[in-house]
Amino acid sequence: QKASAFVATHRQAERDAKRMKRNFLKTGFRLANSEIQENRLVLVLRHRGHHIANVDVLNALRSLRLPLKRTVAFHKLTPEVHAKLKMVEPFVVWGYPNDSVIRELVYKYGTFRGLGGPGSKAVPISSNKLIEDRLGHAGIICVEDVLNEIVTLGSHFEEVRRAFRIFLVNNPVDGWKDAPKGKLRSIGGEAGFRGDEINALFKRIL
Repeated sequence: QKASAFVATHRQAERDAKRMKRNFLKTGFRLANSEIQENRLVLVLRHRGHHIANVDVLNALRSLRLPLKRTVAFHKLTPEVHAKLKMVEPFVVWGYPNDSVIRELVYKYGTFRGLGGPGSKAVPISSNKLIEDRLGHAGIICVEDVLNEIVTLGSHFEEVRRAFRIFLVNNPVDGWKDAPKGKLRSIGGEAGFRGDEINALFKRIL
């Protein structure tokens, strides 16, 4: 049983390596979709993959702050982020969040990192005083300031993003549809870029 599991893991890693090589040779470091606009705010959900066999894919997911299934992260779509999203495409759903989804995600799931290091307890955002203590030096003193910094990709966006612990959300209330989760949405699946349609999905999650 251990041997068969090892073989399956090895084959999955090989498949991911071949997929990445094929995709990057075909269209370079960017996804071939005219609706994708760099330097916009994107919301990324890791919707599948408890165990990732390919080390490059796993490292890319971690660097995108998606270490676990059902984790969510905000990013500015830089060329580097774009390339990583292409690398992990079968494992994520991403698009352009609206103000309502951003607000609800922060209010329902937003917690700050503890000050005691990586293993420290999450700190609920229970007051504007807490926000001022953490981010007041950047002129951010309340939840509305935090939301504005995210929505507008303000000059302190990265600092605000790093102040949060990982967002861990639930599955959609009605579950995932019958479409294969690892198959790209453009060909009938769930994975990959979905533009503004990401908001309809998050309404079912939040």
